Parts: sequence; C-alpha cells; structure tokens
Amino acid sequence: MTYAEGDSVNATLDNKRIVIGLGSGRSGTASLTSLIDRQAGGLCFHEMNPSSAVFSGNPQPHVNAVEEFRRVLDGGIRSRLCIDYSRPSSVETYQRLQHMPQLNIVGDIAFYYLNYVDDLLEAAPECVFVCIKRDRAKTVSSWLRKSTILRWRSLWLADRIKALLTRTPFYTEYNYWQEHDGGRWKNDLVWDSCFPKFDAASKEEAIGMYWDFYYLEAARLQELHPDRFRIFDVEDLGNPEGQRRVLSFIGLAEIDMVCSEELHLHRLT
Repeated sequence: MTYAEGDSVNATLDNKRIVIGLGSGRSGTASLTSLIDRQAGGLCFHEMNPSSAVFSGNPQPHVNAVEEFRRVLDGGIRSRLCIDYSRPSSVETYQRLQHMPQLNIVGDIAFYYLNYVDDLLEAAPECVFVCIKRDRAKTVSSWLRKSTILRWRSLWLADRIKALLTRTPFYTEYNYWQEHDGGRWKNDLVWDSCFPKFDAASKEEAIGMYWDFYYLEAARLQELHPDRFRIFDVEDLGNPEGQRRVLSFIGLAEIDMVCSEELHLHRLT
C-alpha cells in the first residue's frame, strides 16, 4: 500500500486497514458491519455520525473521520473519535473500541460517503471502499416501508385526534428524496440533508431515481479506482464464498478470514 505521510506511518500501518462501506441503504450494510466486526482486531461503525453529514458540499466531517481512524490505528488515543452520541449503536461501538486489545481494521459504513470518495482517498490513500448493491425494486419497496411512521393503534388514534384539534399535519411518512415544505411529509433534521433530492412525480419514483443515481456514480468510482472501490451484490454477504471475496478485496489473507453462514443481523424487508 502507498501512504501519504511517509515510511514511518507505512511501517506502523502496513497490515492495518481503513474500510469505508457504502450502499443505497436498505442494501445489507448492517451485515457488512457484522462481517468486519468478526475479523480479528476488526471494528466497524454503522452510520457513525450522520448529524454532521450532508450528501454533498462538505467533505470535512468525513475527512476528519478517516484521519481519526489513521491516528487510532497508529496507536493514537482511542477516545479522540467524533461520533453521534444520540445513536446508541455508535456509542456501543465506540465503547468497544476503548477496550479492544488489538485493532487491525477500523471503518464506518454509510450511504452518504458516496460523493466524498476522492476527498477521503486524498486524506488517507489506504482507504478501501466496499459498496453493497441490492435489487432496485426490492430497495425501493424496502425504503417505502422504512420511511413510514409506525405507531401503536392507540397512539395512532391519539395523534390523529390531536392533529384534527390543533389543525396540524398528521404525518404518516418521511420523504428524504424530494424537496418539500413539511405539509405532507414530516421533516427530519438529520436524515433529510443526507440524501440527494429528485424532481419526480411521486416518492416511489424519487427513490428509484436515487437508486439509479447512486449505482451509476458507484460504477464510475469503481472504474476510476479499481483497486480501492468495488461493488458487491448483497447476496455475497450471505455465504462464505462471497464473504471471502469481500474480505480479499479489503486485503485479508484467506487464512485470516472469519466467515459464517449466519452473518445477517436481520433479514432485509
């Protein structure tokens, strides 16, 4: 591997890796997190700091993250890592990091890294990018369900009555993929800024356009950086052979790989 900061860093980080995972969301990225966590000395966040992310226009929070990863891998103070403390999963992973006896692989997985690959490679050329791809129709359907606001029936009735009495919107959905005024869809202060927006006739169409945009750009990055960026099908995460392909791309020797038939944390819907 080639590093930007000289031979001293090379010698220390020679067998250590920074992994950035990508995918459109609803695409198996949680399972990729689990795969990396299973490796010896492996630790991976899942959407470590979305409150500082925007889909385009500001790479600095992500550049800061990979620079922090470099310092941690080089033996730096592990507590000096910027995370979103409102996310229990980020806090739990951060706490595990403090007590790991050995750290060989560290990374984060989030869809919003897509527009910042070149910035991250400039900051840390050793970064490896693994992009997970799921069928378009299944992804759209899954996002439609995921962006629904679920309530217990009693709460649904209470909120509905409250909205009628106060003449305020009764929200049943989020829409991260279209510009809107909050009249029909509920605004989300964190996630709205993490997605690109599309001029579409419906929310479903906008999600489909997002999927098209995402993997067209991913294919361009794979062609531009074939040794640093690669797209894998979500099915690769469900069997040891596919997992070995992912881990081989990351740079693990086969003898060091930890694979499993039971990788999925939950089944995608």
